[in-house]
Amino acid sequence: MKFNMGIKGKILTGFVALGLLLFFSSVISFFQLNKLSYSSHSMLESSFKNTESAKKLLDAVQEQNTALLQMIITQDRKYDSLLLDGRAKFNSAFNQAQITVRDLQGFDSIYRANLAYNYTINEFLQDSLSQNKVNWYATVYQDSFANLTASIKNVMISTQRIMDTKAVRLEDSAYRATMPGLIALLIAIFIVMIFFYFVNLYYITPILKISDALQAFLDSRVPFKVNIEGKDEVFRLKEQNEKLTGEIKNKRNE
Repeated sequence: MKFNMGIKGKILTGFVALGLLLFFSSVISFFQLNKLSYSSHSMLESSFKNTESAKKLLDAVQEQNTALLQMIITQDRKYDSLLLDGRAKFNSAFNQAQITVRDLQGFDSIYRANLAYNYTINEFLQDSLSQNKVNWYATVYQDSFANLTASIKNVMISTQRIMDTKAVRLEDSAYRATMPGLIALLIAIFIVMIFFYFVNLYYITPILKISDALQAFLDSRVPFKVNIEGKDEVFRLKEQNEKLTGEIKNKRNE
């Protein structure tokens, strides 16, 4: 048994198929964009935490350096408390970073450099009276201080590099997120063109043929004859016109 779908059913089917295509492509794009948004937020949050932790560490080291300078210049041990306070802030910031920072790459080097830095200062504090303080500060201390600050700055640079790499990945993800929508749009345009082609082929052109054949019959009594494929409403319209023109012709011949 051959199933013949009418004009209304065919048009409705075409629009439903187009609507489903756009719906599913929109759903895919929505989930891709949500994933992209989460990745962007995670990247920015991680970068902010790394940078903030490194800044706190640098501030704490600078506090210790300032206290040590004041101690050397004034030759007064009352600045020990400032030095210890800076060390406590450094340890607090470092411990906090281990909890909040997701990517701890480079923090091992900070830990080792800080141990060497503290060892250098402790040795100085234990034997400060027998040392040339200015010479010690310019040579021994500056080496450990430079190593520690360089380790912290390397973490900041590493964070920026990681962020650049992730930014490239996010750019690729953004491209992938928009691709389903773009593909769906191109397919939708293609479907509309095909839909227009078939509407023109099976409906507009046959109706124009029926109209021309009917006009020719009325003007010149040319026999109404139109070839139409299918069994839909247009075909029934053609058959009704054939029947009507045949009845008119028979009545005139009587």
